[in-house]
Amino acid sequence: MNEFVEDHRSECQIGNIPSSVNNAKLPDPFMGLDGKRISSKADWKCRREEIGAMYEKLMFGTKPRNPEKVEGSYSGGKLTIKVTDKGKSGSFSVKISNAGTKDKPKPAMIGFGGGMMGGCGSLGNATNGLDIAQITFNPDDVAPESGGGMFFQLYNQGQGTIIAWAWGVSRIIDALEKTPEAGIDVKHLAMTGCSRWGKGTLAVGAFDERIALTIPQESGSGGASLWRVGAQVNKQKGKQFVQGLSSAGTEGKWMISSFKNYDGKENTLPFDQHMLVAMVAPRALLILDNAGQEWLGEVPSNYCGQASKEVYDALGATENYTYSQEGGHGHCQLPNGQFDEVKDFMNKFLLGKDAKTGKIDYTKNTQTINFKKSEWIDWETPSLKDPAFLYKPAFLYKVVIMHHHHHH
Repeated sequence: MNEFVEDHRSECQIGNIPSSVNNAKLPDPFMGLDGKRISSKADWKCRREEIGAMYEKLMFGTKPRNPEKVEGSYSGGKLTIKVTDKGKSGSFSVKISNAGTKDKPKPAMIGFGGGMMGGCGSLGNATNGLDIAQITFNPDDVAPESGGGMFFQLYNQGQGTIIAWAWGVSRIIDALEKTPEAGIDVKHLAMTGCSRWGKGTLAVGAFDERIALTIPQESGSGGASLWRVGAQVNKQKGKQFVQGLSSAGTEGKWMISSFKNYDGKENTLPFDQHMLVAMVAPRALLILDNAGQEWLGEVPSNYCGQASKEVYDALGATENYTYSQEGGHGHCQLPNGQFDEVKDFMNKFLLGKDAKTGKIDYTKNTQTINFKKSEWIDWETPSLKDPAFLYKPAFLYKVVIMHHHHHH
């Protein structure tokens, strides 16, 4: 899986996607649509695509792949992306600051932003002192939540805005690959955004394998938060305490219109959001959450973070994942503890420096968080193996050497 591509969908056979199951627990991320559990790291490639296809069919709508032509032009800190597909074309642009050069490209953080919002949302100052470029993408330029927009002029297939935003970022990466004069090292790209743009950020990282580091912040319902757990919390509270599925399913045109029909039937979803998170694995992922933000689901977000870690563990990529939840700060404000985690992840995954990553970290929660794994997970987390043939040459070599030494 060393080739640098958006995804591997064209290589995978996607089985029949059920529109309904009967499962009060979290669906098994390792169980293929063919009813067989995956057993190797290589199997994850197509299992990941199956999960993506499920999300496209039931929640987000189709992410159009491989447009006929993507062109980039760069000037004065602005990259313009022109996309041509099936006889139609449209363009949008992004701002790039602190770019490198063609000969010395820099890693970059892509941030959702628009209007007065800074480029990297509230992570902006965590990048201070790090030599990385910042790319600001206003998602309204491809798909405003009020409707219409360039994406829907090209593809009008009932998609939600979130997958349209994810498509936009994929086209930015296509253009950067073709426009080396923009001075961006495409092999070291991070993506971030907060709140609705945190939902968008998770979708970007899930659906494009060229994103090296994904940092969704306070993404809430439709992001890194469990539908089933949110519904349970709301039932216990007797009111919509956490943003419910119907509300998230209609706000901002984020999802396909039929998704809201799962409201009150969350147990029939063939996925839950730990599986969207899992699509980022084994690439680097830092999930930033707030404690005490009821609407964003303090408990369902925390449980999602803990359930998602199982996939990173299975893939032997525990160090690439941190779930962090800290209270005592405003919405989309980055507290000091998380500031350090952002720095560590950027240093390690964008700049190739040593840093400690890989944990579940939550403090100052307003509610008691007690994730009982057996209550939500009824599957074993496998230890996915590397393909056996990778080991043989080294193993034989070792045997020969040991044998050799033995005779002296």
